[in-house]
Amino acid sequence: MLNSSTQKEPEAVLEQCSVNNGSAIPDVEDCSTGHVPHKGERELIVPDFNSMFKYMFNRELGNKRLEIYTFLNQLLRRGHLSEIVGFPVDDHIIDRHSCEIKGVSFWKISRTEFYADVEVELTLRSYRDTVHWSGYVICWCEFSDQFYLSAEELTSLQHRHDADMIQLSPFLVPYYTNRKMDEIAEDIWRNYDLTEALTEPKARNSVRLAEQMGLGILYLPVYEHKEVDSIVFFQDSMLLVGADRIERDEAGNRVIVKDDHGETRAIPANTIVINTNRIPKEYAAFAIFHECIHYEEHYLAYRLQALASNDIRIVKTKKVVVRDGEEYKDPVYFMEKQANRGAYGLMIPKTDTLCRIKEQCGKVVHHRNFGQRFETVGLALAAQLKMPHFRIRARMIQLGYLEAKGALNYVDRERIPAFAFDLDAWREEEHTFIVTPGNVHTLIENNEAFRKIMHSGKYVYADGHVVRNDPHFVITDCGISRMTEFALERVDDCCLRFVRLYIQKNVGTYVLGRMFMDTEYVKQTLFYLDDYINQQNLDEFDAKRKYIDDFPVDFKGAVDMLKKYNKTSYAKIAEALYMTDDMFGRTLSDPKKYRNEDFLTALCLYFKLPDWLSRLLFKRAHVILDEDEKRSAALLHILRAQSCDGIEAANNYLKQHGLMPLSW
Repeated sequence: MLNSSTQKEPEAVLEQCSVNNGSAIPDVEDCSTGHVPHKGERELIVPDFNSMFKYMFNRELGNKRLEIYTFLNQLLRRGHLSEIVGFPVDDHIIDRHSCEIKGVSFWKISRTEFYADVEVELTLRSYRDTVHWSGYVICWCEFSDQFYLSAEELTSLQHRHDADMIQLSPFLVPYYTNRKMDEIAEDIWRNYDLTEALTEPKARNSVRLAEQMGLGILYLPVYEHKEVDSIVFFQDSMLLVGADRIERDEAGNRVIVKDDHGETRAIPANTIVINTNRIPKEYAAFAIFHECIHYEEHYLAYRLQALASNDIRIVKTKKVVVRDGEEYKDPVYFMEKQANRGAYGLMIPKTDTLCRIKEQCGKVVHHRNFGQRFETVGLALAAQLKMPHFRIRARMIQLGYLEAKGALNYVDRERIPAFAFDLDAWREEEHTFIVTPGNVHTLIENNEAFRKIMHSGKYVYADGHVVRNDPHFVITDCGISRMTEFALERVDDCCLRFVRLYIQKNVGTYVLGRMFMDTEYVKQTLFYLDDYINQQNLDEFDAKRKYIDDFPVDFKGAVDMLKKYNKTSYAKIAEALYMTDDMFGRTLSDPKKYRNEDFLTALCLYFKLPDWLSRLLFKRAHVILDEDEKRSAALLHILRAQSCDGIEAANNYLKQHGLMPLSW
């Protein structure tokens, strides 16, 4: 498969399985941040990396403090310093007493070069007075055979953002959005004279790209690999290799059996090693693309740590305890997310793929539901691009077609019927409506609330879902329960939603693992539907429809209805929202005031609205949150995933992501 003319990733049965089986990397990861995903108090093993600031100014590392002082003294002797700061400088020397280094920001120039804008505060003498002046020493930096720094300019202003430059993190990881990573992937094909790959699937050859980038590829069994799929080597190195195999013990558990000893192999610089203990050669395309992204975008980050490769097995680590509401940044996780997204961008380029999706959507004239529509589209793309279903499904979702979450899903290696759902009910990666029989069995054993629901007979398992046991939604044929077409059109209305918690799989790798019933979602939904269910004798599905129909069309009336259900008062709501009674009353009656996304979010959090109801309240206020705007997207996440956690938790989340807290 890995030849110079064609390449595909085989559609192996094992690779078709949905991410809902076992632990798996989410389809869409946020490439713009390295925040560790966690809930509650967790002990994690994280990389113990040095920041570039520490490297530049720590005497035991690269210490370049003297270069900064030397540059400033050159300006002083030539008279340029007085011109720059705007007053005569009487000092004879600039040293640590007169120059305080306040911080540094880093900006990418190329694969090996970057700018370091060193923020300084100079304490200078002028006419017998002491004057404080703040500015930036602009330094050109490079990591090649060693680290080089050249101070080039002293200025009072920074223009990096205006120049559309890419900022680097303190660990020299570039800040990229998901959209930007897709653009970078397409630029890589162009920059290495493989433009044909942007429109021709047969030209998307990972081996050919690696060759153009000056990278060799070796297929070796990595000894004691600790689930490492591939490694890119920046310098000549040694690697211990040795085969292993997976067997089953008497209890049926997977056991890795290794050779008695490994063999040391020399690995030349600029080489990608594919670990054949983990990935057969014919399935290596994605891993090669992944390492190409690391080589192109993350060389600086690894060289900063004096690493000759991105082999996470040799990364120095430490244990940290991260508590609820706290944040921790993992630079390896940051880079892994970017490499995964970039690999998809190389394998299935955005521009061409969007055109193909739109073309195939136009051909699907008849479909039972939107999930079935995108299943048809996905099957056509899989055939065109010679890609496994799970890659196509993930890429459609990444490119904004959330409807594809209802398509090409596998449970226990069998494809389940395609289905549709309200898009706002399933935007979070942690949420899912799909469960395996094994998931159900485990939840019945370990979750009392779920056990009661299943034993009550109100829900049954069918087609990968836990479905409301009603003839509208489920039919039984030969003892096997199947979802009706009516149910498949609206799984969020008739199926239980589940939450999967992130767990740490390895250093820099966090996957969706343990599954729980979304108890809070169920509890709050039933809270608001209680009167319809108990007094009007409606089932949950009809009660929800009736509640939505009865929900007042004017905003004040909607708040009044929610107030009544919660048996609260305007005074109590106003107090919780840090407002006076009069101010709160005026806000409810004035569209200019209540059409404030922060006020609406706080109101939803006060009432602990499930996401379907918070969406309804926003509609009554005629406010739409923009998913593409960073802060609005954060508010949407809070409303979907933290609706019962309160205003303080929401502000903690916003703070962790560098966003302004709620204000109204």
